[in-house]
Amino acid sequence: MVKLISEIVYDVRDAKTEEEKISILQKNKSQALIELMKYAFLENYPKLDKVPEYVPDDSPIGYSYAKLIREYKVIPYFFEKKEGLQHKKQQDKLKLMLESLHWTESALLENVLMKNTSSFGFDLNILRKAFLGEF
Repeated sequence: MVKLISEIVYDVRDAKTEEEKISILQKNKSQALIELMKYAFLENYPKLDKVPEYVPDDSPIGYSYAKLIREYKVIPYFFEKKEGLQHKKQQDKLKLMLESLHWTESALLENVLMKNTSSFGFDLNILRKAFLGEF
């Protein structure tokens, strides 16, 4: 079974050494993980002002309707400047996405969108070492 992106981030956070962190990232390398980390860490990627309130999914891990490894491609849509009804639709879509992911992935996505990386347990330096040429 493929690990959730949030599980990978938690594994890296819990690793003791930089080498362990890099190894975990390399073993679990995916386009979704790389793109999410770019949104979280790189300055040329935008930051959301706020995330809509949502009810976290409480299903067991692996049983949620959606997974970030498949849903990450729609993230750029949430950064497009929309007005009025289009903005409401955009916020509703984000809320639906957050509610359909496992609560750990919703929390991770919220941190990515808000560029709140302090809980990740690693920094851009480690990402650059793990994913040479990607960052």
